[in-house]
Amino acid sequence: MILFFRTVIVAITIALPALLFSACSTGEIDNFEGIEIESSLRVSYVSVQIVLVDSNGTPLLWGSSILSPEVGLSALHPSEITVEAEVYSIKDEEKHLKVFEGALYNLRWSRILGTDTRILIGEIPRSIIQEDPERDSQRGVISVTVMTEKQGPFKDSTSRARIYSQPIINF
Repeated sequence: MILFFRTVIVAITIALPALLFSACSTGEIDNFEGIEIESSLRVSYVSVQIVLVDSNGTPLLWGSSILSPEVGLSALHPSEITVEAEVYSIKDEEKHLKVFEGALYNLRWSRILGTDTRILIGEIPRSIIQEDPERDSQRGVISVTVMTEKQGPFKDSTSRARIYSQPIINF
């Protein structure tokens, strides 16, 4: 009987690290096939919410359909995800001048309140969004590209994002 328990303990000791290693090393988000973005203007930044979706456009959930951040051994940290954004001003209802290009700041996992929908949230500080004196709107176009080491790139845009707090005044 003691020999049996020793055998089981040895088997667990050998198998568990292999199991843990394979769970940690996948680096993939289950069912991740695309993104949908939304944005909102805050006092000091533009908030960009990125909804991860499957091949049917259905949002991924907090639970088993995704490698959950900070949950379990298969967590995919935001630092392992590349998120690039381009922001354009608008003139005459058309994309005009590129006023920002770069990575989103303060990238973090979250979820939509009251749901299990998984989202990434990032920020674009308003202080680094270039002013466009020719613009005729507070709104702009934001395009976001997301990829991991093993997945993507996935791209989405929103064409009426509020990026400036003050309207342009032309005399």
